[in-house]
Amino acid sequence: MSETIRVLLLEDDPADARLVEHMLRRIMRASFAVEVTGRLSHATRRLAEGEFDVVLADLSLPDSSGLATLTALTAAAPQLPVVVLTGNDDDSQAIEALKHGAQDYLVKGSGDGFTLARVIRYAIERKATERALKEARDKAEAAARAKSVFLATVGHEVRTPLNGILGMARLLLDTSLDVRQRTFAETVVSSGELLLGLVNDILDFSRLEAEGLTLEAMAFDLLDLVDELRLLMAPRAAEKGLTLGCRFAKGVPAFVCGDPLRLRQVLLNLVGNAIKFTERGNVTVSVDPLDVFPDGRVALRIAVSDTGIGIPEDARADLFTEFSQADSSITRRFGGTGLGLAICKRLVTLMGGEIGYDSVAGQGSSFWFVVALASAEAPVIAVEKRVTVSGCRVLLVDDNPVNLAVAAGLLQRHGHIVVALEGGEAGIEAMRHGGYDLVLLDMYMPGLDGLETARRIRALGGAAAQVPLWLLTANPMEQDAALWRDAGFDGCLAKPFRVEEIVRLLAREPVSPPQPPEPASEPVLVALPDLLADLKDLGRDSMRGLAQLFRTSSAGDLDQAVSHAATGDLAQLAPAVHRMASASASLHMVALNERCRTIETLARAGDTAALTLADDLPDLWDRSVKTLVEMVE
Repeated sequence: MSETIRVLLLEDDPADARLVEHMLRRIMRASFAVEVTGRLSHATRRLAEGEFDVVLADLSLPDSSGLATLTALTAAAPQLPVVVLTGNDDDSQAIEALKHGAQDYLVKGSGDGFTLARVIRYAIERKATERALKEARDKAEAAARAKSVFLATVGHEVRTPLNGILGMARLLLDTSLDVRQRTFAETVVSSGELLLGLVNDILDFSRLEAEGLTLEAMAFDLLDLVDELRLLMAPRAAEKGLTLGCRFAKGVPAFVCGDPLRLRQVLLNLVGNAIKFTERGNVTVSVDPLDVFPDGRVALRIAVSDTGIGIPEDARADLFTEFSQADSSITRRFGGTGLGLAICKRLVTLMGGEIGYDSVAGQGSSFWFVVALASAEAPVIAVEKRVTVSGCRVLLVDDNPVNLAVAAGLLQRHGHIVVALEGGEAGIEAMRHGGYDLVLLDMYMPGLDGLETARRIRALGGAAAQVPLWLLTANPMEQDAALWRDAGFDGCLAKPFRVEEIVRLLAREPVSPPQPPEPASEPVLVALPDLLADLKDLGRDSMRGLAQLFRTSSAGDLDQAVSHAATGDLAQLAPAVHRMASASASLHMVALNERCRTIETLARAGDTAALTLADDLPDLWDRSVKTLVEMVE
């Protein structure tokens, strides 16, 4: 015996209701139990009791009419199929009824009992299928959310101990290790950094899926953001012999409003990929304005182009799909999760933009994205209240033109009047005329060194005996403290000094004595944060000039150092490398500065180990200059 189909018939015309009941009773293949009601209010009460399989409803009732009837029925029993049975043969109403949840739309008198029974069965089956699909979708979404939450949690938990491992491994590299031990420690660091990159990719992706992401809206310097990123990635490019540049088209606003962190994340990923997949040539970041919208937003096209391996034709369809990689052999060679571009796409889409690429296999690629950002005024940054001093006259005495140019430029940029002189004799003569608020003297100068110059300045008496007198040295040593104090110095500053230190001197605030830095196992060629600070203070053109000045002025010192080392003349080797140490410190060339300071210290102590350390000085000088020029171009 077939299962009974329970039908709620909503019909206010008794004749039509009896006709429907009669038609369904004649169907031998199915059993229908029909309950009739003529009002919507009664129908909704019965539906709440949950005793029916399907609803047949006329839309015109004494207490309701039209689509409002259908809406009330689907709200009262969303799990039940509703079939409209009406005398209104209107196609537009039929379409609207289907849009509002009806499973079918029948016109009275247009079919027999078999047609009506078939429509009812199909409506019940479709509604059951809809429920099953919805349940499956809900379960899949819940599983995806659970997976993403799990990945985010695991990512956080893994990253914490991994950072500890990397930190301890780096500290280990700063200790005395033999070659074999250093190789092991370096392998731990490089492998840990690779793993940390993979974990960060997974964490970013899972966060986007699990938590969603809210974009910030703040004013920032777009040109500065791109340029800082170029400087950050320049050492990695230089390691592969690549040129990393940036180009800003005319009309690009300097300050825009948006989320600088997410924009930087997209660019960092694209530039990192370009460097990774490029063996020779260059990588270029370009920014071009496309259009200006009526609301003031500017559509910007930001592209990262390279001369790398390009993208094979068969790999392009899934390029922005998570965990997809263009070529398994390339993946084994270069590494990666296949998440980077997927994250970029999601972030750019979240910004309301689009992302794409152009590529020729074997010739290079250009990944671009277009975002609309509002132009903005330069942000006003709240700073901690501090003592500021400007307009002071500073006498700067040094025999190195690079040191003079850098120090004078920084002080002048902050509103001070600087008289820069080469040599102690010129400094003493300037002090005869007086009028200075601060005197900065280099330690080692030909002729009169800083100590003797200080003694003669103090011997002038009057204002010269009272003016603050500070020693500058690239190689501060504790054993020299008594010497410079006896010579009349008020204190000692390590090169390169910070402008904030000069402000404290002029304000008569205490300045901490310089501490000799601990030499790193493998110091960087150029200290990026310090160089960025000088770029902001002095400007790119000035820094380019200073880099060129160092190249030309220190070439002679390098030749002298190599010559004196070859002949074993330690007495002449010390001043030659001192000049290089001093100038390289001013331009933040860390490795060159530390090597020169070490050679100088050993040479002044008569230790022949200085000669061995000087052997590869030309190579270190060449690499340091190349990196500096690369960063400021």
